[in-house]
Amino acid sequence: MDKERAQGFMQKVIGDVGTAMSAALVLVGERTGLFRTMAGAGPLSAEELARRGGVHPRYAQEWLGAMTCAGYVEYDAASDRFTLPDEHAIYLTDPQSEAWLLGLFSGLPSIMAVIPTLADAFRSGAGVPFTDFGESLPVALEQMNRPVYENRLVRSWLPAMPAVVERLQAGGRAIDVGCGTGVIPLVLARAFPNARIEGLDLDARSIAIARAYAEQEGLQDRVRFVNASADALDREPGYDLITTFDVVHDLPDPLGVLKRIRGALADGGTYLMVEPKVDDLLEKNRDVPFARLLFAMSCLHCVPQSLAQGGTGLGACWGPARARELAAEAGFSHFAVLQVRSPAMAFYELKA
Repeated sequence: MDKERAQGFMQKVIGDVGTAMSAALVLVGERTGLFRTMAGAGPLSAEELARRGGVHPRYAQEWLGAMTCAGYVEYDAASDRFTLPDEHAIYLTDPQSEAWLLGLFSGLPSIMAVIPTLADAFRSGAGVPFTDFGESLPVALEQMNRPVYENRLVRSWLPAMPAVVERLQAGGRAIDVGCGTGVIPLVLARAFPNARIEGLDLDARSIAIARAYAEQEGLQDRVRFVNASADALDREPGYDLITTFDVVHDLPDPLGVLKRIRGALADGGTYLMVEPKVDDLLEKNRDVPFARLLFAMSCLHCVPQSLAQGGTGLGACWGPARARELAAEAGFSHFAVLQVRSPAMAFYELKA
């Protein structure tokens, strides 16, 4: 046995457990507003943070110690004060910013809670239904993606397909399949007031939340949300734009849904399929932070909830080569990887 290698792996395991526990405390910092309290405040003692943030001083002291060791805040031993650098604060303090990353932490409680059920599923081959992840997961998934969707969809992503933009401006028809809590349809409705926008999702709670959001924004008469599977896609008169964001790999029958999407496109319509960005070769995903996150999320959530529907468990990390193959099998004549800059998402343009 290589003792040095064994010691190195031991350090890695300890580090991984520490990262998981630190993630829990990052979520506590978000829910208590401690990161926002520290942002722009300069060096603070634990007592000052406790007073400003409205938390108990003892918790503030220990939380700051944990965040220092995790590399989230900086500590000056001479003054016994802690600082949240501006370069860190941009990712931790503004939920409206596309740089905001704390939404990634919001789903941890729901996902970690199903570990006993998931371990049983590993043995039996059964799945874990989406509803078993708890009522809070739809909003948690929304929080992971909302800032980027709202900041990038209209400004950066759709311009890569100018013909789509022209159709929507002229009053075209669009639907987001697997719309969750409705972020994509609502963004489209705000940007294209003449367009007819719809959202479709199998999860009743997600659709209820989406409808509530539409009413809050006064868009309930312009956005139609449907609680149904992709079988409900209208074939006539067809859609100018159909989108799926982080959805296809979760489906029980990806090929069947892609065929239905193809059949529901209007003449000259476009299907935008957005999926996790990973390399086709597993070995090229090693030591890539986004790949590590995506593979873990796939195993914890994507595969089990697909299997629970009697699906194939495609998984989030299927790569562009398999996406191209599936598109061809579904009958699409055009498949292009859009040149959209994103560290985590791949954008595919498909046409019938």
